[in-house]
Amino acid sequence: MDPKRLSCSIPVIPIIILALGLVACSGASEQIFTDQGSLSWSYRLFSWDSTAEAANGVSIPPGTYAVDPIFSDFYQALGGEQVLGPAISPAKRIENQTTQYTESSMMIFDPIQPASTRYQLAPLGITLGVAEGDLLGKAYRDGRIIGGYLVIEDFLSVYEKLGGARFVGRPISEATYNVEKQRVEQYFENLGLYQLDGRSEVQFMPYGAYACDRNCRAQKTFAGIPARQPILPEAFLKKTLELGLPFVGKPLTGLHLAVDGKQEVIFENLVLFAEPESPEQVAVRPIAAAINQEARDLVTPDGSNLNVFIEVKEGLGYNVPLHFISYLDQYGGMQVAGEPISEVFSPEAGVYWQCFTNLCLQFNLNAEGDQRLRPVPLGADYKTQSYEQVRDFSSSQDIKKVDIRVWEENTYVSSQNPQVLHAAIYEEGKPLKNFEPLLIATMPDGSQRKAYFPPSDEEGSSSIQIAPIPAPSGTLIAYQVCLFGLDGEQTCVGDNYLIWDAE
Repeated sequence: MDPKRLSCSIPVIPIIILALGLVACSGASEQIFTDQGSLSWSYRLFSWDSTAEAANGVSIPPGTYAVDPIFSDFYQALGGEQVLGPAISPAKRIENQTTQYTESSMMIFDPIQPASTRYQLAPLGITLGVAEGDLLGKAYRDGRIIGGYLVIEDFLSVYEKLGGARFVGRPISEATYNVEKQRVEQYFENLGLYQLDGRSEVQFMPYGAYACDRNCRAQKTFAGIPARQPILPEAFLKKTLELGLPFVGKPLTGLHLAVDGKQEVIFENLVLFAEPESPEQVAVRPIAAAINQEARDLVTPDGSNLNVFIEVKEGLGYNVPLHFISYLDQYGGMQVAGEPISEVFSPEAGVYWQCFTNLCLQFNLNAEGDQRLRPVPLGADYKTQSYEQVRDFSSSQDIKKVDIRVWEENTYVSSQNPQVLHAAIYEEGKPLKNFEPLLIATMPDGSQRKAYFPPSDEEGSSSIQIAPIPAPSGTLIAYQVCLFGLDGEQTCVGDNYLIWDAE
């Protein structure tokens, strides 16, 4: 049921009270609950059926793994198997980070980072101890110097296509010729590039296989597909059993770090969370209002002895059917549900809802037995709005959310002196590392000079020098600093400085 389509129907309380009188309450259960689909779980853990992908016709070669869904878009955006190689390990979750090795890399997802940097490749190249061979960088004329190393033209096109230092990392060696393997190669922080003799297609070194080493080779696979079995921490498990498995519904996620930094598990009907400083105190998250179940106008008591009036403010509140109260009492009462935020209303014929701070209840005249009265499955909507958007690689690449700040070293310079421009790149107030903005400076004759800033540092800062511009005193030099997304989207800021020669 789409909450946005709900409409209020006034004369529903007498109808639902009459119908509720015909239904017996279902009791709390602590038996193992098993769904006949691909998702099953028990007291201690819940696991995903590792045969599901094979059954759906996905072929996973022996010794490799399915790319975890959290990395699927990111993996494809960087070229998929052609660039990163197949996944060679299952996804691993440590604290807030999720990682997975591919043949050429290690992918990282960290939800507490700014959106643009939640997805990264790990700097595996730094651990390789690269030794310089026969240097080729000095023999090439075409390319771009980045951090003191010349990225040769053939590698530069691949580097820029993959987002530059942002995903490939900064170069950590010059281009060298590997005599043993008869190839030109260059090492970057996150990926290694090489090209066989004869100027063949650029390929990628197996950084991931090297770094994962025996940890990957020792993995035993089941049909080549990993089974993920996140165990609920004791505090979450205790709360789940206390509320009753049928009440909370099926788990829609494992334990994860929510965008507000809280530990969280999303179930079909409600969401459990714990503050990071007190992980043993698990509570029910107030999600009803967050997914468009807005609080409705407060009312006065209706005087019915079939309802309980719950005051919210200054004699006003909501009328809650006794049967709803009795049902909730089996699962922790109002302490679990929270205060009511609506009267009973009818979103569709024969169905009656009442929403509370943490959940909604529905009574369905069209259902049978204990299916008539139960929580509304709000978890899927919450998951879509809060959990999945954080893990949506495409939405995280919205370059318009990035803040670029630029300034000149000097307000004006003479026609004989260079100018230094500075840029700082932020998102959500946090500096972004390894972003390479493009400088576009307009010359007095209308032509343009273009040059990339070096990759931004830990503070999100970068600087570039503009050579002296022979122009009359009083000439304004306009410039733009632009960032480009992987899809070609761009965001730019502009300014200018003055050419001024003292007499």
